[in-house]
Amino acid sequence: MPRPTSVTILALAVLCLSLFNLLGAVSGVQRYAFLSHLSLSLPLAYHLGSRAVWSVAFGALAAGLWWLKAWGRVGTLAAFTLYVAQSWFDRLMFSRTDYARVTEPFWLALTVVGLALVWGVLLWPKVRQSFSA
Repeated sequence: MPRPTSVTILALAVLCLSLFNLLGAVSGVQRYAFLSHLSLSLPLAYHLGSRAVWSVAFGALAAGLWWLKAWGRVGTLAAFTLYVAQSWFDRLMFSRTDYARVTEPFWLALTVVGLALVWGVLLWPKVRQSFSA
């Protein structure tokens, strides 16, 4: 059974998310000496470590989606949900600016739309069948 177009697009989006996190981790390591002297609200090791872990996880999941592996579908549902939860945890625990508080409704709406798209695509009956075949 050929890969549904929606899964192809989602796999590429998850790959982009992996590359985005890899770029953040590499950039943070390159600028570690500078960043360690700043008064950051988010612990630097936590930030770099989580970026690296998410990069590897999303890279593997993008491959699983591309090859229509069942673990790729289930893992993407779980990982994307956890990624969003972690980003909200970071925002609520570590953001100190008024701008961050003012923009929360926008980011909440974007989060809901993103979760609905990922879950909607991967739970769509035709898509589920392509992963079980």
